[in-house]
Formats: sequence, C-alpha cells, structure tokens
Amino acid sequence: MKVAIGLSGGVDSSVAACILKEQGHEVVGVTMLIWPDSKCCSGEAVEDAKKVAAYLGIEHQIYDLVPEFTKEIVENFVSEYANGRTPNPCPTCNSKMKFNYLWNAVQKMHPDVEKIATGHYVHIEYSEDTKRYQIFKGLDKTKDQSYMLYKLNQEQLSKIMLPLGKEHKKHVRVLAREMGLIKVSSKADSMDLCFTSGSLKDFLKKMAPEKVIAGDVIDTDGHRLGSHDGIMNYTIGQRKGINVDSIDRLFVVGINASTNTIIVGKEDKVYSPGLIATDVSWLSIPTPTTPILADVKNRYLETPEPAEIIPIGDGNYKIVFKNKQRAITPGQVTVFYSGEMLLGGGVIYQVIE
Repeated sequence: MKVAIGLSGGVDSSVAACILKEQGHEVVGVTMLIWPDSKCCSGEAVEDAKKVAAYLGIEHQIYDLVPEFTKEIVENFVSEYANGRTPNPCPTCNSKMKFNYLWNAVQKMHPDVEKIATGHYVHIEYSEDTKRYQIFKGLDKTKDQSYMLYKLNQEQLSKIMLPLGKEHKKHVRVLAREMGLIKVSSKADSMDLCFTSGSLKDFLKKMAPEKVIAGDVIDTDGHRLGSHDGIMNYTIGQRKGINVDSIDRLFVVGINASTNTIIVGKEDKVYSPGLIATDVSWLSIPTPTTPILADVKNRYLETPEPAEIIPIGDGNYKIVFKNKQRAITPGQVTVFYSGEMLLGGGVIYQVIE
C-alpha cells in the first residue's frame, strides 16, 4: 500500500515512517510549511525531515500551507483571545490541516496514496457492530494524544494509520537508535504551541496590537480593585500577573470582553459544577439524543472525571460533573471517554455557575 507519512523531523514521525517501511508499505514523506516562525515546521525541522527521508530511502515532499494555516488556525486563535476566550488550536489543526488540506495536497501529487499516517500516540479500530471507526487512547498513557483528535470524522479516520498507538515513548526512542536515527532519537518533545516562537503575550501583541487595551480588574461583587494590561493576557484560574492590592490570594474567575474587564476572586470561585459545550463532534458512537454518562476532561493533561452529558438542542450539550472542576475555561476543548474509547468532544462555550 502507498502511504503518506507526515514528517516533522522529530522522533515520533521518523520512527512511524520506518515502521511503515518495514511493514512493506511504499512510503512518501510529506512535510507542511505552516508558519514562518513555526517550531515544529521550521527550516531546521524541514531539513531534519529531509535527512530522515533520505536515510530511509523514501520520497519527500514539502507543501506550503501557510495561507490555509493563517486563516484556519492563527486568525481564529487571535480572535478567540481578543474575545476573552482561551483556545486550543491543536484539534482544529489536526482535522483541518493534517487530515484535510495536507491530505488533499498529497492526493493531487500522488492520487495512488491510499492512507496518511502520523506519529500520534493513539490507535484506531473499526467496529463491525457499529460500522464505525473508533479512536482509543494510546498505550502510553503519559503520551496519549486522543484528546487532540476528537474533531476527526469517519471519512478521515478511514484513511489514517497511526503506527505508534501501541508503543511507549521510551521504546520509540530505543527504536530510533536501533534504526540508526541517532539525531532524532534524542530530540526533545514539543510541548508548546508550534507557531509562537516567543512568549504568547508578545505573539498576541504582535498579531493584534489594537486589541491590547488596558481595563479594570473587579471582584465578584463588581468592586474595582485595579487595572489590567489587556484581557488577551489572562485566562481562567490564573494568579500570576494580577496587579491588585489584596490580603487574599486572588485568581481570575471571569473575563468580560464586552466591558474589557477581568473578574477575580478567591480560589473557591475557580471551581464550577459544569459547562455548556458547542461545536460537538461524535466519533466512536452515534450522536446521543438522551443523556449519557462518560468520563470528561477539559484540558489535555487532566485526568477524565465522571460526568453526565445532556443534549440541550442545536448540537449543544450540558455537562455536569460528579465533582466540581477547577478552572473550566471558555474556548478550551472538552473531550468525552468511555474507558479507553474516545467518544467525542467539543468546545467549552459557557461555564455553569
């Protein structure tokens, strides 16, 4: 089978490419150019990807997707922050960039490519019972990336191969050394946003200086306590950078974009019983029409917590947790699990007080 592998120049995609080749597939390495200052697709990373492809003896092609990335990811990212929300661009990048724009670009050059692969620590299975592709957490729970793939649809899942879904990261580094990929075997994991080379604050100021406007910091009773240097610099649960005089430890508990106001309160005010989710995608199961129980997490590194997911119409869902959750943040992603299976997910629209 002819398979395209997204090569970033890192250890995961490099080992995934090697595994595919060892399995007998005809492998084509493909790399996206997405942003001038991108850390994962920088000039150095592209050169590393080229070297890996050359070492493995596979074809390598580079696709300029900067315009698409700017429109779909960066502009939305900045807009969300300007509106007092804290976005997570990675799920959208996966669904729209890697498995849509990149796939389409590859198909134009290589119409005989049947699958596209990446180095995600996730695995996909097809259920004969439900006739659906289902996503499961990666075997290495410390590296599981299922949270980032909740926006994929059934058509996309049918074309995806994930060779590292049942591998541990430590073993992948060992495999890289055994395969002769010495340089990439010791490359550090990418943890931050790939398109912000400096601080997030500086990036947002550079991209939308007109949106960085000072305003008031108030308490939960509406009393003015001080000022802030722009709502884009704050997120729910934040403590650092709140410049007010108070004997209490204060945290950001709300952001009002319409009044350009930051609301602060004691830590107990950061905890909430639930949320409203919008733009919800269901993968491994059909769309529920009645309430279901699931384990839900609102951040990538969180542990899923028991919750009830209740349909409320127009594709929106009310999610009520068994226990109050800390710093539920509008704009972030909320993802639903049943054991190891990823059911779906959506975007946090509103916090339930």
